Amino acid sequence: MKNCLLFFTFFYWNFAIAQLNESFNDGNFTSSPIWVGDVAAFMINSAGRLQTVKNDSASAKYLSTGVDLPAACSWEFSVELGFAATSSNFVRIYLVSDQADLSSSLNGYFIEFGEDGTKDSYDLYRQSGGHAQLLIDGIDGRASASTVSTRILVNRRADGSWQLYSKNRSESAFTLEGEAATQPEVLSSSWFGFQCVFTKSHSAQFYFDDIETGTPKRPDLIPNPEAPNDSTSAPGPGGGPVYSAIGKEEIIINEILFNPRKDGVDFVEIYNRSDKVFNLKNLSVATMKEDTVTAVKPISKSDILLYPAGYMAMSVDPSNIKSEYDTPDENALLQVQALPVFSNDKGIIVLVSDSTVVDRLDYSEDMHSPLIRDPDGVSLERSVFDRGANEPGNFCSAAGAAGYATPGYRNSQLRETVTADEPVMLASKTFSPDNDGFEDYLIIHYSTRAPEILANISAFSRSGTLVRHICRNITLGSEGDLFWDGRDENGEMAPVGIYIIFLELTDLNGKTHRCRKACVLASRF
Repeated sequence: MKNCLLFFTFFYWNFAIAQLNESFNDGNFTSSPIWVGDVAAFMINSAGRLQTVKNDSASAKYLSTGVDLPAACSWEFSVELGFAATSSNFVRIYLVSDQADLSSSLNGYFIEFGEDGTKDSYDLYRQSGGHAQLLIDGIDGRASASTVSTRILVNRRADGSWQLYSKNRSESAFTLEGEAATQPEVLSSSWFGFQCVFTKSHSAQFYFDDIETGTPKRPDLIPNPEAPNDSTSAPGPGGGPVYSAIGKEEIIINEILFNPRKDGVDFVEIYNRSDKVFNLKNLSVATMKEDTVTAVKPISKSDILLYPAGYMAMSVDPSNIKSEYDTPDENALLQVQALPVFSNDKGIIVLVSDSTVVDRLDYSEDMHSPLIRDPDGVSLERSVFDRGANEPGNFCSAAGAAGYATPGYRNSQLRETVTADEPVMLASKTFSPDNDGFEDYLIIHYSTRAPEILANISAFSRSGTLVRHICRNITLGSEGDLFWDGRDENGEMAPVGIYIIFLELTDLNGKTHRCRKACVLASRF
């Protein structure tokens, strides 16, 4: 890659184009124009947009292309993020860089959005080597949605003044984010590109499209790019087909609560296992009777997007779901006008798109674990995304350790790979519950090869005296953590010393795995 970058830098003036107009409709980014950088980390998806590909770890990836721009110019482009931008997951769009390598020390200007909290904005920075100076601090909150979809316009005039505009998905006109004045600056070479910083879970959720450079523009003269031109797609921020038709098992049934507790409500959770963005306006939930789809309930009459690896739990009363279960991502809860009536005994649930059954689950109360005495309020979760919904054992009871349901986030019974033969380990053999923020809890990590493991875990003193029942007869998910805060059965802090953690894990066949782990309850004083 370094040789490639040196080659492009040496022949920059032969390869740099005078005006950039890139829609990625040719299906590649290796010619007309040529993009360089982390090329293996990007692809052109089925909707004709530049997209990052799934990465196995947190990282930062970039692409750039040479462009020869005059002092007075404009940049316009569309960006979508399938997540809420944060300080760990954010994007920089380099308008100008004097280096092709956007991860290096460089001189240039970039737009960034990605900060923690509710005040995230579209901001313009000037970078000088390793230092970045904020030039335009955009309007607070405009980039703080659970997913971001915007059209950005930047004007630079010959006198060094800048204007930054944005138009979010639901908006029909641009908003002025701010203006700034700088000294006119001419770089020896100019590169435009994207730098994506992400954690593993969001690595494939950056999208770019419809890049244009030209002379400075006035927003009221910009044509509206929102009108769709494909009957099977919803409009995107740059126009043209963006949201694909939903294929079989691209969106799947991932969890269902059909027998809620008293005064509770049903919910159905779906999951996008593809690399595409789908509009849930094109999807319905239904049941079947005698091989006929019945009780079809559209999910939404308005545009609701589901991004790759995205969850969405649907209910007529999400506030009830939040009161009953842990919901770490409230943006993954969707209120629907109606769901089909689900029998508490058995039934069929299907997802339908354009009269095609996308996924089907034949459920029954008998699918619950025999360890569950009362199935009311216990959901059935999918264990493996890539197995059919009706394959034996692929749906089972949500773990008691997770509260018996996981609406809108990773299933407690999800099985991917088991990396260790030892099902239980301690994150650290020493803990000090002094509220200093460091190792305040003993963390017991488990990873089981089978779902619905019954766990009993207790802490004993060195002399064999029971100190605390950490958990008793609780069903575990396929992977997770349990905690001991150092307190005894009376709620008092146990003395400093060595403790033995005794674990009993019993599977559905009655086979019990027993083990002991030693730990130290320590103190700073």
